[in-house]
Amino acid sequence: MKQLRIIAAAGLTILGVGLAVFTIFAPAPSSTANAHHHPAPPAADKPLPQAGLDRILAAIKCDRPSVQVDATELRQVSCTTGAGRYVVMTFPTRENQEAWYEGARAYGGTYLVGDRWTVVSDPKLLAEPHARLGGRIETHQH
Repeated sequence: MKQLRIIAAAGLTILGVGLAVFTIFAPAPSSTANAHHHPAPPAADKPLPQAGLDRILAAIKCDRPSVQVDATELRQVSCTTGAGRYVVMTFPTRENQEAWYEGARAYGGTYLVGDRWTVVSDPKLLAEPHARLGGRIETHQH
């Protein structure tokens, strides 16, 4: 049973990463061409802020979210606003978030990271939710 949970978690993690990358970067693949790698600050610097899905959606001004994944390990919601497209992931534990994030970094992209939540979008679109929610912005090249 434990192995089945691990396999299911790995499959959902890969699905979530793939959907996030496809959703964000498929329409404009050149948007990651100029991204630079910024290493994450040490975790001890400052605790990451907590935020629920409703607060995150309000910060990105999303009034029509579309649930893409609703699983035990993560919840993934996509939203297109007048400003652009966002993918929001919330996680029940930090371990689930870290597992997702380890897989996601290989695909590149820009992430606004909080405590058990992550927003993926174009770097220019993350400034406003960053100001509202806190967290840290991380960019990784593919």
